[in-house]
Amino acid sequence: MAVLAILATVGYPLYSEQVEKSRRGDAQGVLLALANQLEQHRAAQPNTGYTGFVINDFAGLWDAINGSYDFTVALNAGTPFSYTLTAAPAGGQVGDRCGDLTLDELGSKVAAEANCWK
Repeated sequence: MAVLAILATVGYPLYSEQVEKSRRGDAQGVLLALANQLEQHRAAQPNTGYTGFVINDFAGLWDAINGSYDFTVALNAGTPFSYTLTAAPAGGQVGDRCGDLTLDELGSKVAAEANCWK
């Protein structure tokens, strides 16, 4: 019985970290897919850039991790056109050591810790 208690004490935190890491990877994939959609949108209308892009049109991208992250896009219609995509931890992902994940039009990837984007 003591062995099981020790295994549970050590194993559960390791398991939880792996689940968070997996969800984080899924969120990064969604951010990259959204960036691709934004670039396609801009290419289709080079004069207006990202204006008119509606993030909810692509909600199917994050169905697999629904409830683990909230996704937002901030658009700048000025010159040059720019955007910032954010995945904020939600639900069971709240408290993840990496915090918000962001990606911008230059491909800059930011998180609370340097090794969170891989």
